[in-house]
Amino acid sequence: MDAEIDLKGILGLMRRQLWLILSTIAAILVLTIIVTYSLTPKYTATSLVLVDTSTKNLLDSDNVLSNPNADNSRVESEVGILKSDRILLNVVSENNLVSDSEFGIGVSLKDRILSWLRIPLPPAPSGEEALSRVLTAFKSAITVSRSGLTYLITVGVVSRDPEKAAKLANSMSDTYIREQINAKVAVTLTKRDTIQKQAEAANAAIVENERNFDTYITSNIDRLEKQTNSHGLTTLRAELQKVNRDRATGLGRIESLQKSLQAQDFSTLVTQLGSDALNALQRQREGLATRIAAAGDNSTEAISLREELAKVDKSLASAASQEVNTLQQSVNNYQQQANEVRQKIRSTVLQSNLPAEVLTEIYSLQQSSEIARNQYQTLLSRLQELDAQASLQLPDSRVVSAALTPTLPSFPNSKLILGLSLIVSIGIGIGLAILREYFIGGFVSENQIEAVLKVPLSAIAPRQVSDDLHKLASPSSSLSDLMVTAPLSLFSESVRRLRLTLDQQERKNPAPKRQDADEGKIIMVSSALPAEGKSTMALSLARAYALTGKRALLIDCDLRKPSVNKHLNLEPNHDFIDYLRQDRNSATLTSLIMRDPLSNLTVLLGGRRSDVATDELVMSEKMGRILASARKHFDYVILDTPPIEPVVDGLYLSRHADMIVFVIKWASTSQSSAKRAVAALKENKNPDAGIVTLLNQQDRTKMSGNYSYSGYYTE
Repeated sequence: MDAEIDLKGILGLMRRQLWLILSTIAAILVLTIIVTYSLTPKYTATSLVLVDTSTKNLLDSDNVLSNPNADNSRVESEVGILKSDRILLNVVSENNLVSDSEFGIGVSLKDRILSWLRIPLPPAPSGEEALSRVLTAFKSAITVSRSGLTYLITVGVVSRDPEKAAKLANSMSDTYIREQINAKVAVTLTKRDTIQKQAEAANAAIVENERNFDTYITSNIDRLEKQTNSHGLTTLRAELQKVNRDRATGLGRIESLQKSLQAQDFSTLVTQLGSDALNALQRQREGLATRIAAAGDNSTEAISLREELAKVDKSLASAASQEVNTLQQSVNNYQQQANEVRQKIRSTVLQSNLPAEVLTEIYSLQQSSEIARNQYQTLLSRLQELDAQASLQLPDSRVVSAALTPTLPSFPNSKLILGLSLIVSIGIGIGLAILREYFIGGFVSENQIEAVLKVPLSAIAPRQVSDDLHKLASPSSSLSDLMVTAPLSLFSESVRRLRLTLDQQERKNPAPKRQDADEGKIIMVSSALPAEGKSTMALSLARAYALTGKRALLIDCDLRKPSVNKHLNLEPNHDFIDYLRQDRNSATLTSLIMRDPLSNLTVLLGGRRSDVATDELVMSEKMGRILASARKHFDYVILDTPPIEPVVDGLYLSRHADMIVFVIKWASTSQSSAKRAVAALKENKNPDAGIVTLLNQQDRTKMSGNYSYSGYYTE
């Protein structure tokens, strides 16, 4: 807006549009209350998780602190892990959220409507689609965030059920910590499996190196005996061969006994083992078998004997197993004796005076075996350590505050919503008030009129109150009578100010010279819409000129709805419309002219309403002659014309006017209507004619400036 808005103007705007502001605030608040209390309340439960960035190992009493510079990234990474799909899917599975009424797949309102309308429903989602929908719904209900730059992570879950919210928040924290331990155990086991493979390879290398060493000694023992001249080496070799033969014999016997044991060939077992205990059990078994054969297969005695026979067979099998185990121990002893003899051979060879090349070869074989053995021991030690670590892993995070069941809903926050709604409603109400005041509603100030219509404001006429109305002759009298009965009233002063403005406009923009220099001025009074007080102002302006001694004529040109006669309480003998229609029965123009009872004003009354279109009448040649004649006989000719918006008559009459007074009803005339009407007048009026506005019926309590000193004139 071009006009400056001061504080007083803003306060005035608020007073004028107070009903709009209050109704807007009330409507928005009522709507907000209805919506707020119709929403389903939701509860938020939160748990607090602390991330410990130090390295923890129960096998090492000293914890190794991590790099402080990397802690920030570490905590942020844990936040990402906590809200990852893996954690959420585990929570969904553990709490069976797929079938949950809030997060799961259910029958929606849309499906119910389609079913009610008997419209085929879309196909049911597949398992993956259903799980994806549940996961998406659950994601929208969780919040995982780091508390500032601390090591604390807040896990929040929103749900319609407060107990469910707390349960899910705790489930997320527990699942996250459990998965953290599982991940650490998995990493440890992966390391163990890798080392296990390396240990197996190292063990195979030990066996291979030992075999190569023994093969070398065995293959070259004859040569070594000759080079060392050692008879002890020959004796050790014979002893080793004997031990190996005994071991092989024992292994063969054990294999034969195990086959007989598996086949329950107790006779062979007893014969091979030759144990007194086994012989006694075998004789007992044979006696039971003979008695069973004599008793018959289906007799009670035979059944009892079979049970005893089963017990004897079990005792035979147990005794035979013990004998086989004893024999296995003897074979193991043979293996140990063979190793001892082999070690003695190695020592004897290494302590002999052998050539350097032979010693080098033997030491190389021994060194390879020793390296493989040390490597195996190292790997075996590390393997045992990892097995212990896998069962002793600790999480890097812990729950420092479990989620409790919330007692108050987190949504909707009624106080916050109502507070924001109040602020927003006040803003919207003020915005609508400004919009209505300056762009949609009526005019209320001089600056507003000049800014919107781009025409000057001549005067502001007040709305009359009881103090002015009692000065009228009768309740049916016109307000224009105040020009005579109350010349010092504020209304009369506003009409005189209008007259002054018209005189000033006439001096600033003198009309082009006519043939007769004494011709009067035609002043047209109109408005955009009906009932804006233009007829009252036209009569008042005409009387203002007449009271100064000017020859003034008021013509009621509102042929559609003439009203000047009602203001004057006069009834014309003939109708102006009949005269313009050239009715033969109509009187002459002179008979239509009457005198104002309160002043020397001359008036030409309209009479009855027209029942036909009147635009052709006002633009007729006869109307032109009437106005031309009026110019010659009067100083001022005032035309009371129809409103511009509903009737075109005023636009045709504006071509004859020297000045146009456009009446605007205070806070009532629509700005859009006024703009259209003024634009139409500017397009149709005499190019030399000026336009001034009059703001009519303003509330006296809102008048300012010169208009507020009415008491000065009436005292």
